[in-house]
Amino acid sequence: MMKSKPSLAVLLIHDQRAGHLNPSLGVYDCLETAYATTLNKAETPDIKKWQISLLKKLSWYPYLFDLCSRIVFKDLPPKQNIDCIICSGMPNLLYGLAISRKLKVPIFYAGDLRKVNGQLVNCTITAIEQTTDSDQVVLTTPPVKKDFFTLQEDQLDQTTALLVLGGPTDEHPFSSEDFEKMIEKFIAFCAQNQLKGLITNSRRTPNLEDYFQKTPIPSNIQLHLVQTENALSLVQLIKQSSYIFVTEDSTSMLAETIQSGRLVSSIYSSKSILETLNRKYLQYNLIQRQNLTENFKRPELKNTQDLDLIGPIVQAFKRNLGY
Repeated sequence: MMKSKPSLAVLLIHDQRAGHLNPSLGVYDCLETAYATTLNKAETPDIKKWQISLLKKLSWYPYLFDLCSRIVFKDLPPKQNIDCIICSGMPNLLYGLAISRKLKVPIFYAGDLRKVNGQLVNCTITAIEQTTDSDQVVLTTPPVKKDFFTLQEDQLDQTTALLVLGGPTDEHPFSSEDFEKMIEKFIAFCAQNQLKGLITNSRRTPNLEDYFQKTPIPSNIQLHLVQTENALSLVQLIKQSSYIFVTEDSTSMLAETIQSGRLVSSIYSSKSILETLNRKYLQYNLIQRQNLTENFKRPELKNTQDLDLIGPIVQAFKRNLGY
């Protein structure tokens, strides 16, 4: 007779931001293989920057953190049937810590602790090793939802390419002209290689509507922009694609495309800074890099042997929960 899985009631704490919610859901998805999971969600109240800064400092004085977090967050949820907390993103970590300490349940954090006291966190889940007093799991990429990592089984038909546009950051100060140039280079790449092309963006991408109105889009190119109705989701677009070009600013979209087992190039500009995680991806042959001013080259590398998320995450939960 098959042994039944132990039950695990998870409280997922989030602030509606996709970049925070999706890594947490990715961790949760990995647990289904080992546990009979149930999911509750709690939304983090609005919290000001100075309050975040204060609570981070007070995490080193747990008694003061408990006092102050009750004032900042006012209503903490009552004791529910919760076995553990999962969260990602600093405001969610601080709210999660307040709940974890009140309800005395373990907390698992997907992300860099950024000077929060690691002794208050049971386990961190990241793609870059950090100096911390918590238990930690270091994965090849940050966690992504199973919709992405289950695509690794697909056979790639090499007929379709996808361009994924993020937005400007301090490390990647892309201009609107940079994004227009990427689109032109991508369209030329698809024409030269006789590929179907798909283009999508994120909420952070500058408004390119004027550009699209004055630019003729060839019949082999489809636009699936997030602000338009009937646009396909990123998962649906990746499913169709073999080659993916994604701007280097987006940690989550890079992780999602790599975990899909596609051939991936990250797009950068001469002003971009090569971050530690992207340097690691290059070393593992998970991506190639594409300068936006040069003609786009077909990405040719992929490496799915190091992409396991489920094994390390399940082991960490078993270590910390004791079952």
